[in-house]
Amino acid sequence: MRLTQTIDTRQQQTQRIDPRQILASEILAWTTEELEVALERELAENPALETHESEALSGLSINPSSGESPPLTVAVGGKQNELPASAERTQPILQMTGGGLDEEDPMERVAYNLTLREHLRAQVGQVRGEVSEDLLRYLIENVDDRGYLVAESDEVAERFRLTRAQVEAAVKALQKMDPAGVGARELKECLQLQIDYLDQTGEGNLLARRVLTRCWDELVARREDRIATRLKVSPAEVTRALQFLQQALSPYPGALFRPSEHRGQISTPLVRPDILFIRTEAGFIVELARDFEQAVSVAPLWKRLAEGEDGHSDEAMRRYIRDHVDRAQNFMAGVSRRGRTLRAIANEIAQVQLGFLETRNRAFLKPLTRQALAEKLKLDESVISRAVADKWAQLPSGEILPLDAFFGNSQAVREALLNLISSEDSNHPYSDDDIAAILTEQGFPLARRTVAKYRGIERILPARLRKRKAA
Repeated sequence: MRLTQTIDTRQQQTQRIDPRQILASEILAWTTEELEVALERELAENPALETHESEALSGLSINPSSGESPPLTVAVGGKQNELPASAERTQPILQMTGGGLDEEDPMERVAYNLTLREHLRAQVGQVRGEVSEDLLRYLIENVDDRGYLVAESDEVAERFRLTRAQVEAAVKALQKMDPAGVGARELKECLQLQIDYLDQTGEGNLLARRVLTRCWDELVARREDRIATRLKVSPAEVTRALQFLQQALSPYPGALFRPSEHRGQISTPLVRPDILFIRTEAGFIVELARDFEQAVSVAPLWKRLAEGEDGHSDEAMRRYIRDHVDRAQNFMAGVSRRGRTLRAIANEIAQVQLGFLETRNRAFLKPLTRQALAEKLKLDESVISRAVADKWAQLPSGEILPLDAFFGNSQAVREALLNLISSEDSNHPYSDDDIAAILTEQGFPLARRTVAKYRGIERILPARLRKRKAA
């Protein structure tokens, strides 16, 4: 047998994510506080960045001056509460702490020096199977600081020209990483991943699993009596199962990696706006609570040095200068993109939700989805999701509410439906098609099946039965 060597030239296309795009995506997802911390770090590490005298570095922290700040009206979950400026966010319905918050573990301090994405990137090499590392790294960049995956599978599949099954395989690989629960798309999936992990480690609870998987609606509503009846167990057993869920699981698996001196403070940060809606004689205008582009820039002297205007002959020095200027320019480009994106989103919200901004009446909130906004702004839906996550807006009245409150609003639709039904002629009630047409004219574009869904939620009978009941 004769061995021969041949040279074969093959052309192959591969897709790699530009590191600048990764950085820009990270900056887009940062809150104002997180961006302040990152800017202070960059200013300390990169001499090619400089602050302006009118916007001194001390101003980046936006620390309250001496004296008490005026109270802010914080709207969370449809309720308004007068709170001082140092107020804490309300806890979620499922107040799960994850256990052990009062016991400080010295090893946990290591996590405070890492971001969640850095922790996940370090685990990419441990993933086995046929999952693309580029795809997995892309998914990691779309995990927000809570630990949730905000990228849509269909959008990812289209971007990488893969099947949905292939993307889901990569998502499953992400969800096997530490911390348990990371990569979930919703709260139920997040808790399910954690309970699965506890089962694998022998620390699970069978009844707690049954409650989570079979009685989710009752769990959210805290209906322990219904859970006991449905699972045919005693109320005391249900109470112990709920205590296990509260102590062993966390609704925010990425919380440990957020900058904080103690984990107990992570889920209750200060409520500070990122966007300001300001009323003027010409209408509403939008401003960023902090315009970082006006506070920090690339130093002109370093830019001239990087362009070689000084004729410096030391190659090592020129490389040092270029590297730091490139780093500064990439960082500021991400900051600029964040500002443009937030302004564009807020401006569109101001146009769509003008009625709500004028009246502060939630009945005037129009249905708005991230997908519709993405199409309007010609952006990916994942960009919208990252941009609005954990961001807050201040209304002209001083009320502060999450940007998420402007999306997916069904309450206004349901109120409009109730008002329409209450005013109809009982002898000639509206059909679902009639209701869909009328609500569409009122600014709530709905399909007939969507009307039927909302009618079912409000326990409103079909038209023929409403007429029979009136007769």
